[in-house]
Amino acid sequence: MNIPFNQFFKYLFKHNPNVNLKFKEERFSGDIEVSQFLTNKKERELNSEEKESYKMFMNQIGDSVRDQRRVNNLYRFISIIAFLALIIGLGFFMWLSSGNNWVIIGAAYYSFFAYLLVEAYIEASSHYFENQLYKTFNEKYLI
Repeated sequence: MNIPFNQFFKYLFKHNPNVNLKFKEERFSGDIEVSQFLTNKKERELNSEEKESYKMFMNQIGDSVRDQRRVNNLYRFISIIAFLALIIGLGFFMWLSSGNNWVIIGAAYYSFFAYLLVEAYIEASSHYFENQLYKTFNEKYLI
């Protein structure tokens, strides 16, 4: 689930205090089993019927959590390859044509900060995803 760009700064530093998403990933198949979704405090507040629906919800969100993790890893992989090829590669080409060592340092500097922007987007997207899962849990599973 991708975050809308107009809500990027809203979710960048805003983590849902009721959500503590923990999961176990199968080593070879990549399947994910969600072991915890709510914080311990919020989980203790649930009654017995709500706990049953909570367990059912955790079993059903495994695929969406796996897909979100894969999208985040794809963004990381593509951004690393793109920054290495484009920014540092262009800096290396400019260094060959000019002979100035500062060009290589500048390219590495800019690629690092461009990668930080990608990581910030991934973090905001994760917070948005957790918030949407929490809203779904409250609307559909808690009565």
